[in-house]
Amino acid sequence: MATDGKWAQRRKVILLAAFAGICGALFAVAGCKSDTKRKWLTTFFDGVPSEADRTNHVAAAKPSTNGVAQINVAAPVLPQGPTVYSHPPFLDHKCAECHELGTGQGLKASPPQLCFNCHKDFLTGFKVKHQPVESGECTSCHSPHQSPNKKLLVTKGNALCLTCHDDPLAAGKVKHQAVESGECLDCHAPHATNFKAMLKKSVKDTCTDCHDDITKKKNVHQPVDNGDCTACHSPHASENKNLLVKKGNALCLTCHDDPLAEGKVKHQAVESGDCLDCHTPHSTNFKAMLKKSVKDTCADCHEDIGKKKNVHQPVENGDCTACHKPHAGDKKGLLVKTSPTLCWDCHDNFLEKAKFTHDPVEDCTTCHNPHQSDDPKLLVKTSSKLCFDCHEQKDLKAVSAHAGTENKSCLDCHDPHTGTDKNLLKAGARSAAK
Repeated sequence: MATDGKWAQRRKVILLAAFAGICGALFAVAGCKSDTKRKWLTTFFDGVPSEADRTNHVAAAKPSTNGVAQINVAAPVLPQGPTVYSHPPFLDHKCAECHELGTGQGLKASPPQLCFNCHKDFLTGFKVKHQPVESGECTSCHSPHQSPNKKLLVTKGNALCLTCHDDPLAAGKVKHQAVESGECLDCHAPHATNFKAMLKKSVKDTCTDCHDDITKKKNVHQPVDNGDCTACHSPHASENKNLLVKKGNALCLTCHDDPLAEGKVKHQAVESGDCLDCHTPHSTNFKAMLKKSVKDTCADCHEDIGKKKNVHQPVENGDCTACHKPHAGDKKGLLVKTSPTLCWDCHDNFLEKAKFTHDPVEDCTTCHNPHQSDDPKLLVKTSSKLCFDCHEQKDLKAVSAHAGTENKSCLDCHDPHTGTDKNLLKAGARSAAK
């Protein structure tokens, strides 16, 4: 028992000596430089903060000019890039502008109302709002303290949008160059707008920023005039040329009735071609959205028409559709009416009061070329030859009145269309025959 008592007394002496040594060391380093002091302290204690950590986390409360306690906290050490952008309240150590004092990191209000204490209210008055903004998820796009990106964005450019949105360029192999080389915010507003799809301005005004020539002509395609560009074009990417939402004629038939359904006779150029072979999709100076005049459009294929000495006036005027349907019809030759009814649209109807008629007048094109001819009156051939397509010369010789007429034209004596005489003799010829 005596031995135990001596050991206990000896242990007290050792502990007192050790404590005295530690205290002496602490007093010894009290006046040392901070780095020397830290070396001594780490000898005896674990978890001594580095000088940088100590500096960054020392806080001192001091009053601000507006009476709100301002907490001075040095900015935490962040990975440094070429530039670091800081939120001004954070940079100025004004944590209390956003955070409640003494309650951890609790915010004084919920975003976006908290943000509107400093920032302009960019939601009020707008019809279309970006869902994260409306839901107060400001920090899904912006860092509240510091960022290596402008506007404190958590990620640069389009990469931020693709955090939530699918990549629009993945929609097809044909890419909109403006999308591929630009940024989403070139066209879209990040917070709120009055236009659908979060556009900064209308579809029409957005597109004409680059495509400013598409509405400058006399006749504008209605979807273009209405600014409904996306009715025909995908704004980002497509599987079709020119970013069309559908291929070829199928797109036109979204709004227009099928022109080939107008009749059993189809215009071969329409049946085998593309609407855009003749028509422009945006604007033009010609009617029916044609790329060029009717005359020049038809002449692209019917290039031989209008080249002879005598040209039918509607052909000369380029009014092909006065007689022909451009797409399909029920009449041969795509005629809008059959002859001679069609001819009566311009010519006097000499059959109405006729006593006798020449059989061929039931179809004017039996004798006349409807487009052009090298012979007068648009005859398909000279009158001396034309008459013998039906009449036999031997029959003429058998008629005594024809004696001596071998070198004359039949039209010298006969009216080719109608007459009051059964032989269609002209008045002068009837007198001579008597």
